[in-house]
Amino acid sequence: MAAIGILGMGTMGASVGNALKAFGHRVLTDLGGRSDVSVQRAFERGIEVTDSLNQLMTEVDILFSIVPPDQAVPLAETLADECAGISERPVFVDANAVAPRTVQRIALHCENAGLPFLDGGIVGGPPTADVRPRLYLSGGQADAVASLDGQAFDHVVLHGQAGHASMFKMLYAGLTKGLNALLVNQLMAAERAGLFEAYVEELAFSQQSLLARAESVIPRMPADAERWTPEMREVASALRELDLPTGFHTAAEHVMQRLASSPFATETRETVDSGRTVRDTLRVP
Repeated sequence: MAAIGILGMGTMGASVGNALKAFGHRVLTDLGGRSDVSVQRAFERGIEVTDSLNQLMTEVDILFSIVPPDQAVPLAETLADECAGISERPVFVDANAVAPRTVQRIALHCENAGLPFLDGGIVGGPPTADVRPRLYLSGGQADAVASLDGQAFDHVVLHGQAGHASMFKMLYAGLTKGLNALLVNQLMAAERAGLFEAYVEELAFSQQSLLARAESVIPRMPADAERWTPEMREVASALRELDLPTGFHTAAEHVMQRLASSPFATETRETVDSGRTVRDTLRVP
């Protein structure tokens, strides 16, 4: 069994840690600078907490970064600085929702510090006893985590350099979360135009799957919007690298910003009001 570090005790990171523990691995984290909710998640799942980031890096074989996109580069810089006094360094898996250009910056910090680097992109929700997300991987270190395949994640190894896995994540998130943002914007527009009931009635008649998606995801979105705001910015960056239009995902970023300023944004995935309607969620200015 391996010693595995996880940086980021959001719902995904904590669930990944829990899944790996179930397979007998020793799972550790550092909670410096993390929220009370993150601390609670770690303790509820029995994840071992180290005294420092340096101790974490010294004790683990594999280190996952699963943090909000805007924290990915600063964390990599900190890890690189910590490498100075560590002789045996873990394989670092950056599994954050960031664009390839951002991955290049992270990979450069790791290369300069002698920290083995693997690019990862998570597709799907947190692992449960019945369902695992996929972890897309690219770069030269995929074999180092092959023994974990089928545990917290199902691995998909992409050919090519580091950045391909993150680009795949951007393509996927740009569609799924971008569609969620579009649903928010159109339903909010219908509400402001005084056409909400008629609009929803038409969706129920001709676009049942879109309405079902809206009713499922929109009440939960404020809890995730702060993290999804920079993710939409990263999607736009990824599309810009491909010389494709970025305006839609820049607009999606603004939609997420609006939701992140909602009073409901104080909720977590664990505390979302399951009885709140789409309309009640969107009526907030």
